[in-house]
Amino acid sequence: MTSLPAVAVGIATGAALTAALLPVSKLISMRLGCVGLDVHKAVPYPVPKLGGLAVVAGSAAGFVAVMQWPQDMRIAAALLGCVLTAAAIGLLEDFRELNPVLKPGLLALAGIPIVAAGIYTPNPHIPFVGPARLTIVYPLLVLAGFAVLCNAVNSIDVLNGSMAYSSIPPLLALATVAYIEGRLQVLGVALVLAASLAVFLTQNKYPAKVFAGNVGSLFVGAAITYVAIVGRMEVVAIVAMMPQIMNEFHIIYSLRGLKSAKTASVRPVIVEGGVLRANLEKEAPLTLLRMFSVEGVSERAAVNGMLVLSTYSSILSLVTYFLFIRGITL
Repeated sequence: MTSLPAVAVGIATGAALTAALLPVSKLISMRLGCVGLDVHKAVPYPVPKLGGLAVVAGSAAGFVAVMQWPQDMRIAAALLGCVLTAAAIGLLEDFRELNPVLKPGLLALAGIPIVAAGIYTPNPHIPFVGPARLTIVYPLLVLAGFAVLCNAVNSIDVLNGSMAYSSIPPLLALATVAYIEGRLQVLGVALVLAASLAVFLTQNKYPAKVFAGNVGSLFVGAAITYVAIVGRMEVVAIVAMMPQIMNEFHIIYSLRGLKSAKTASVRPVIVEGGVLRANLEKEAPLTLLRMFSVEGVSERAAVNGMLVLSTYSSILSLVTYFLFIRGITL
């Protein structure tokens, strides 16, 4: 069984390796010509967009350090299988636009290692309903969970630091529940990723010197999904991640289906002298950023708003846990 010292070693390993590899990831981005324009600045400028590689490598090493060997070999293989599958899909998308209809199906593949290893419990506790036995349908829900949450995290990565800032509070909420329930393994996974993201923010916060890219955001989404499923914290994760989930579904609704926001004829926001203003045209995708920008807002203020909203949802997830889930035997 994973111990708290192993968790501490994993956190230190993940943070240190992420810090060491951030310069390398920027160099790789520049060498491969994988850069993106920071379009939300008054004067857009190119930024290396494979910084997520440092988060992937650092976090993966931290995950390995958390595990107890050789007892946890099967669990470690399932964890690395799902998060690295999502990262690989993201890396592919960083170089080549994926079909938006095909992408959720590809991301669902990231859940197969968990299903194949059988490291899930198909009895989630649903508030006001109670324990549910979903033996047959649960594996399908696992696959759907990866498709939804990975895309949701990906869709929020639009501003400097927005993905990392909005992912850390849910990870800390999930880590809190995992600690209370004595699930030290998923506690370690959540805290390792949170630490890696905190290090990543030193280069990704405003003004960003590196982007996470799809490789980073899809990896983060897959890791959060793993923690939720294996840690038996599905409802807690859904409540904590509600801003990201609703942002994704609003985009799908406003675009009238699974379409890439990049193909929209108009952007959600307009940049005027460094101020973000909501695009009032009907064709503009409906996003969380567009809502924040209704009266005009700076990029820093918009990211702070996302952080506050994510923190609020994470607190609500803990309230949900303490009121409706804690102490329930499934």
